[in-house]
Amino acid sequence: MTRAFLVTATPPTPNGDLHVGHLAGPYLAADVFCRAQRMLGNRTRYVTGADHHQTYVVTMAQTQKRDPATLAAGYGRAIRETLDLARIAIDAYTEPDDAYRTHVQQFFTHLNRTGRLARRTWTFPYDPRSGRHLLEAFATGHCPECLATTSGAICEICGHPNDPATLLHCTDDQGDEAPGQRAVNILVLPLEDHRDRITAHYTRHRDGMRPHVLRFVREMLSQPLPDFPVSYPADWGIPVPVDGFPGQVLNVWAEMLPGLTHAAKDAWAKDSGHQLVQFLGYDNTFFFSLAHLCLGFAAGHLTAPTAIITNEFLHLAGAKFSTTRGHLVLARDLLARHGADAVRFGLALDNPEHQRADFTETAFTHTVRTRLHQPLAAVRAALTDYEPPAHSTPPPFLHRYHERMLRAYTPETFSLREAAEATAQLLDLAAHRAPDDPALALFALRALIQRAAPLMPDLTAELHHQFG
Repeated sequence: MTRAFLVTATPPTPNGDLHVGHLAGPYLAADVFCRAQRMLGNRTRYVTGADHHQTYVVTMAQTQKRDPATLAAGYGRAIRETLDLARIAIDAYTEPDDAYRTHVQQFFTHLNRTGRLARRTWTFPYDPRSGRHLLEAFATGHCPECLATTSGAICEICGHPNDPATLLHCTDDQGDEAPGQRAVNILVLPLEDHRDRITAHYTRHRDGMRPHVLRFVREMLSQPLPDFPVSYPADWGIPVPVDGFPGQVLNVWAEMLPGLTHAAKDAWAKDSGHQLVQFLGYDNTFFFSLAHLCLGFAAGHLTAPTAIITNEFLHLAGAKFSTTRGHLVLARDLLARHGADAVRFGLALDNPEHQRADFTETAFTHTVRTRLHQPLAAVRAALTDYEPPAHSTPPPFLHRYHERMLRAYTPETFSLREAAEATAQLLDLAAHRAPDDPALALFALRALIQRAAPLMPDLTAELHHQFG
């Protein structure tokens, strides 16, 4: 039976081009998943977009002494180019044009009109020198949950949301102690109102959720759920479409859900027949697993995720990739040096699916050379003058490779690492057997062409042309 999937990857922030950590995360995984589903005869819609209204765009613009809108537009184009270089094929890419802003505002106007939103008094650290409320990237402190250094809104380490006023030792983005606080009336979505539906949803769809997601949801449900800010006092973003909130914009993380629905409205409808599969870094789990889920419940007409597939951080030489600090390897540079298929294979093989992984280009180059290029060259060399018989039967063990690859592509057991590892092991076997048993090597290569195409689309197309 044919299945239909609506697939999302967290919209990238255009405060810089994509680095290798970004590429190894949701963008590659979502692309491989979509290619695999199409290979299996299923339908997919892959949706992401430009997250222009993050405050990290503003802080980077300050650093570079540029206009935030100009900076976001330029890096937005660079991100699209890098995704294309990596052979990541996106069906709908949302941009914050007039139609997008109108769609987002109408979404929250509807929620407010139907009584789904509430007004709360919220306390923000405030800097009277700049006139800025310290939130998101404008605030830095220590997470009150796990004590890690973090910015406002969310802790990247434990994933728990934070109220900027409760950050320990809160400072502004320049490192200066927050001089005061200010109470502001904002719009919120009360997550606790949806507790029973949250519990039922994760009971019904637990098989499609990564273990870290389920653990996080259990942690959050062990205490009263927080209110989720829908608006905040800032001037970078989409103005709040509700009277009584002057000088406020929509929280960019609230904006993100209707933003993703904008370019694929038909697929987001409850009755569309699409299963929603979402790819994201673990640090964004709160927003997708709870805040967006409840926004969808409140809206009433949107499908909810049947699978949330997270990745942990990929570190660079022992420290977190960081665009802000300049600690990174640009994805486009790695792609230029090694090619899309080698990068896709290498990042899949050592992917940070369930725990942090570390990247160095030296180790990456060694892995790709010894586990892809060398064994493939050995197989090709052995088959140079080989003429296969008119009738031959594939060895029975190859069905295990097919089964492992299909399991790796299934939403409930999706794994880039398993797909890449199974392919590397098949190549190794074929390389060792090729001199004595070229027929086996040819059958192995054809199995790889068939099942590894989602991982390495260009290489498998080339091999298909050469070997059938």
